[in-house]
Amino acid sequence: MNDYDYGEESVKALVKWAEHTQFPKTMKLSKYENIFDLPRYIEANVNDIKSYYPNVYVEAAITRIYRVKEILGISEQS
Repeated sequence: MNDYDYGEESVKALVKWAEHTQFPKTMKLSKYENIFDLPRYIEANVNDIKSYYPNVYVEAAITRIYRVKEILGISEQS
């Protein structure tokens, strides 16, 4: 399991990245997770983050965006 940074600056950077990235229509996150509308999936998670951060409830949305970023092969330095 990866250790993701849920700190304010890291989350702001992640949201900014998500809002300015072109995503493919679909993505397979794992053997059992197929996203059929990835842009909408990202938008929904970003909206949750903007609405509820720093509530611990939103960590799942942050993790989902980090996972997409990893699968796309984008390093944290990007």
